[in-house]
Amino acid sequence: MRMLTCLCLAAAIAAVRPAPTQAQYEWTASRPDGHAPIGVMGEHTHTRGEFMFSYRFMQMSMAGNRDGTDRLEVADVHASFMVAPLDMTMSMHMGGVMYAPSDLITLMAMANWIDQSMNHRTRPGGMFEATSSGLGDASLAALIGIKRTGSVRAHLNAGVSFPIGSIEETGVNPMSMGRAVQMPYPMQLGSGTWDVTPGITILGMGERTSWGIQGKGTFRLGENSRGYRKGNGTEATAWFAWRASSQLSLSARAFLTMWGDYSGHDEAYGNPMMVPTVREELRGGTRLDIPFGLNFYFPDGPLKGHRIAAEWHVPLYQNLNGPQLETDWVLTVGWQKSFEPIGHH
Repeated sequence: MRMLTCLCLAAAIAAVRPAPTQAQYEWTASRPDGHAPIGVMGEHTHTRGEFMFSYRFMQMSMAGNRDGTDRLEVADVHASFMVAPLDMTMSMHMGGVMYAPSDLITLMAMANWIDQSMNHRTRPGGMFEATSSGLGDASLAALIGIKRTGSVRAHLNAGVSFPIGSIEETGVNPMSMGRAVQMPYPMQLGSGTWDVTPGITILGMGERTSWGIQGKGTFRLGENSRGYRKGNGTEATAWFAWRASSQLSLSARAFLTMWGDYSGHDEAYGNPMMVPTVREELRGGTRLDIPFGLNFYFPDGPLKGHRIAAEWHVPLYQNLNGPQLETDWVLTVGWQKSFEPIGHH
């Protein structure tokens, strides 16, 4: 958290004191690198009356367990638990809309649909799969401009997450004797709590390059209806993009995310030695990714203003309160289209 605070303060100083060589260059969204890599959310604002629709598809693959920075064999997990998670796949469809009621404030709303599955192996050698699917938590945010002219822009992110996603997902496993029972924490679709998500975003642009820095936090408000609370989280990212042409830009960034263990307890989980995914103290961790991306922008023609983008995450460092499944890769692809105010020419 201290590192994130220092990063944001340094970025804010840079925002109000741009480099002299870029001071006369005006930031613009009409370039492929005029938007951040597709995996960054709430990274740009709009002018009064403008709105934008977006769609993202994200898939994450997790395989193998880790405790701290050490990888574990299945036998290591079975030494303490009757069941070991083997791998997990999560897919998410995210729809978003942005609208600027004024030049100062841009509103952003997002909703998502989640499909996820996790494979397990029991100590005797049996295999089974757990699946869940449905709406995830929705969010609403206000992006408040604090520097809106020049080659460097800055805005505050003030968001809230609504507990739309289910925390009542059930399924059958070899130990449930054919009964549907509450599935472990990672298989639930939402947090069950109202969450606030403050942050700050800094953007900069040169003749053929652009860059950005963003820091965000997620803070849970109270316990949910099942008696627990997910851990708070912080994330920080910095990116650099190069405009290869009027249509294509390439990007690389660093993405650090930290999330805490759960507190409280869901009373549906009886034996704490059954599987590590029902243990509240085995949920937190830290991960550093190096995502590579591309943005494709149509500056003219029948698809003028449309954007298509993709980003591939390569985890560089993981430190997990385990046993906990580690992340192998994350892929995000998306589409964005902005619309000018009615009557604007």
